[in-house]
Amino acid sequence: MSIPLRVLLVEDSEDDALLLLRELQRGDYEVTFERIDTPTAMKAAIAGQTWDIVICDYSMPTFSAPAALKQVKESGLDLPFIIVSGTIGEDTAVAAMKAGAHDYIIKGNLARLTPAVARELREALVRRERKQAEEQIKASLQEKEVLLKEIHHRVKNNLQIISSLLNLQADYLKDNQALEVFKDSQNRIESMALIHEKLYQSQDLARINFADYIQDLVTNLFYSYNVNSSDITLKMNVEEVFLAIDAAIPCGLIINELISNSLKYAFPQTETGEISIDFYFDEVNLYTLFISDNGVGFAQDFDFQATESLGLRLVKGLIHQLQGNIDFISNQGVEYKIIFPKKIF
Repeated sequence: MSIPLRVLLVEDSEDDALLLLRELQRGDYEVTFERIDTPTAMKAAIAGQTWDIVICDYSMPTFSAPAALKQVKESGLDLPFIIVSGTIGEDTAVAAMKAGAHDYIIKGNLARLTPAVARELREALVRRERKQAEEQIKASLQEKEVLLKEIHHRVKNNLQIISSLLNLQADYLKDNQALEVFKDSQNRIESMALIHEKLYQSQDLARINFADYIQDLVTNLFYSYNVNSSDITLKMNVEEVFLAIDAAIPCGLIINELISNSLKYAFPQTETGEISIDFYFDEVNLYTLFISDNGVGFAQDFDFQATESLGLRLVKGLIHQLQGNIDFISNQGVEYKIIFPKKIF
């Protein structure tokens, strides 16, 4: 059974066109064709019909193979383009191939035509199938991105609802210690909600810019504890570090706890002070986080490892989750140095 083949034949010689068609018919192709030899006719043919292949003479009185190839490229169609010419030289043929032609054949050797057409039709089919697969993958990824954004958005909203409920419940409490517990819990929830908000807003749904996150987190904590930034100043030296959610949430909670401690306990209300945050990624695949203040510090007999403070116990648990370690110094203030690896995320 003959194979249907739609050929756009760019050829000014009717005799040469008949020879080409006869060769294709001998190759068991049932050819439907249109012969054109001007730029206007080429443009109309491309726009008006569907073609399987373009077979083009190199040089014609009013047209040429490079000009025809340019029109095919500009149309956006992935059409096999074979040059058949009796005058083309090797350098010219190489230049045409570099420009996007798929093959060139000398008119005196038309035996190569049918195999070349068969090959280019197969390769065009492979390209179309690959493109369709890529488009399907792209569409699938876009659907997943939309879904992930929606998940982060809903998680953020749900966490904020919990925070609001805690705030409403706090209005019924008279005990200052209970109110403080509610505020601490609220800030922890807000720190996690902020992670999901950043992921929802980010182009990269897997990671967030942690420098931006720290700035927003600390600003929220200053507001939560009614701290005047002219009394307690914040000094930040944070590289543009990107963290995945598995690292960002525990690291964010650690920063929340340690900054909250400084804001609550480091500075008597009549004094001024400074809180510093440094965060960077070094050449040995380690994240290093420094948090310090120049406040009153802890008592001399304070044992960080044996503390009963819920916040500091939470910090130790989160550092263990990050597979990191912490060094603690209390001397004219406090300083925490936390190191954890990148490789686990």
